[in-house]
Amino acid sequence: MRRSTGAALAALAALAGGCMMPRYLAQASYGQFDLLARARPIRDVVIDPETPERTRVLLSAVPAILDYGARRGLEIRRNYRNYAEVDAGAAVWFVGAAPRLSFEPRKWCFPIAGCFTGLGWFEEEEALAHRAQLERDGWDAMARPAIAYSTGGWFPDPVLSSMLSDDDDAWAELANVLLHESVHATVFVPDQPFFNEGLASYVADTMTDDWLVATFGATSPERTGYQADEARRQARISRLLIAYDELDRLYRSTLADRDKLARKRAIIDRAVLDLGLRTRPNNASLVELRVYRASGDGFARAHAACGDLTRLMDAAKQLRRRDFAQDLDENLGPVLTKLATRCATSARRR
Repeated sequence: MRRSTGAALAALAALAGGCMMPRYLAQASYGQFDLLARARPIRDVVIDPETPERTRVLLSAVPAILDYGARRGLEIRRNYRNYAEVDAGAAVWFVGAAPRLSFEPRKWCFPIAGCFTGLGWFEEEEALAHRAQLERDGWDAMARPAIAYSTGGWFPDPVLSSMLSDDDDAWAELANVLLHESVHATVFVPDQPFFNEGLASYVADTMTDDWLVATFGATSPERTGYQADEARRQARISRLLIAYDELDRLYRSTLADRDKLARKRAIIDRAVLDLGLRTRPNNASLVELRVYRASGDGFARAHAACGDLTRLMDAAKQLRRRDFAQDLDENLGPVLTKLATRCATSARRR
């Protein structure tokens, strides 16, 4: 399954203001407003005889998916009432970076929106040029397509053609990306991408499975296919996180940089061989993976303490910057304990 991402929220950050490079600000503003200008109401797209049948059927399910999320605490706002075509199957291209011997991510900060571990470019060429510049500056860098992004409620986000998979996972993917991005529109803590993405991933993955059961049945091909995809994805993630932990210990050691670089190559070589990867991971791509999976099973434990996703989301809405020990806080244990405590306190008051 192609995965959705909310990491391109940085495109919104650029629109929110700041002293970022003029080229980035210009492309972000143009790309966002061009996308909104081309969007058409979903109801019009569905009844248009020129619309392909597969697109019509998938778009017809959008209101039901959104209603499912809204009944479980997600704020849909003005989002996903319109539809827009995007080129090359990508909404934006996400660029991130990290030092070659550290997992301290390169960050970009903007007034109001806060700090991010990456930037979203609307043009592939711009993203690749940015990655190349970061590499020339000595960073491990990455650039990848993202099928979706959220403006966090600043603009009415449309459903994008990149969200509609051509594969058998189309129902699960559509539900997952809509729910993931709706979490971002519901809960967004500035300067905390590890929490924001971890919460969105956990809630969307859980709701997607529940929605597939409710819509197609527990033993349906749609649900069993999703479970098989998730099992394969989790196995890959687990192996890459093993490499992350090995590398993190290496970077914190007292070895000389030359020796660290040699051992880094060996650790990544093993991961590439074990997983049969076509694209070699680096510190930037591993940091991004960690952003989405920083908590381990911490969100699942908070969910269990809250009892259901609605109460988990209600507790998450109360979080503020001051609840975190630092910006870009990777250690989510304390804040997830706060979530569980707030759920328990709320339950006693009922």
